Amino acid sequence: MKTGLFTDMHQGEYRAIPALANSDAVMIEKNPADYIWSRNAPTNFAKVMAKDIGTALHALLLEPETYEDLIHVSSIKGRQTKTFEQEIIDNPDKIALTQEEAEQVQIMAGSVAAHPSASYWLGMEGNTESSIIINDAETGAPLKCRPDKDIFQKTGYLIDVKKTADLEKWRSTQEWINPLHALNYGHNASFYTDIAEQFYQREALGYIFICIQSTVALGKYPVGVFILTKEQMIEQGFWARHRVNIETYKNCVETNNWIHSEGFDFPPKEFGYDDDVEVTFEGDE
Repeated sequence: MKTGLFTDMHQGEYRAIPALANSDAVMIEKNPADYIWSRNAPTNFAKVMAKDIGTALHALLLEPETYEDLIHVSSIKGRQTKTFEQEIIDNPDKIALTQEEAEQVQIMAGSVAAHPSASYWLGMEGNTESSIIINDAETGAPLKCRPDKDIFQKTGYLIDVKKTADLEKWRSTQEWINPLHALNYGHNASFYTDIAEQFYQREALGYIFICIQSTVALGKYPVGVFILTKEQMIEQGFWARHRVNIETYKNCVETNNWIHSEGFDFPPKEFGYDDDVEVTFEGDE
């Protein structure tokens, strides 16, 4: 398997490379059997919504020269129609959007351009949608990542563009709300940072999230820039998690054992009484 930095690798070619990606590692953490399932289960392409506003926004922000050729704007008003599903099937190499969605993408991209911090980081020199493939120094496992924008060699950072339903959740200190924990974006940052450190042979400073809210507030799409430092990746447990998942992957490959079942982790049930309470019956002294 080839390793290195690939600046012109198509996403389909990247996905076909037999190396562990972040999404695979998160899946293995939940259940290693899911990793094999994800590779072999049939896909209903008419129902796949991955090629949506977020993907189109990435293209417009990161590779604007590819945007026009990548987008198919439908004359159908709603996604939830058989006709729109057929258009997705008929345009497998394009992102199918409704007219309203295409207009939204343009406005969201303009909102990012209007934000000083977001435009500063996105304007820095670096590769967009490049692929890094390595053999992990500790386990020997093949690993891969595809940063939205790679400015690591110059700055010690990678950039990730995220469409988000609610920007305020990124500011929450509660784990069950903040997407770093709730959506495993912290694991994503840690996994990518580890690969970049190993490839470029330099210490990381952190990982940059440029977030665009997909719903309007006062007629605009809010933008936020958040930096997760490497120290925070370690403190929050993301680094230990992704390292354990790489080790699990290596063991599963070596033993060819992907048969794993899940148990249940119910909290202790409250019965409303204490076994240590002394019970006294009438007539006892």
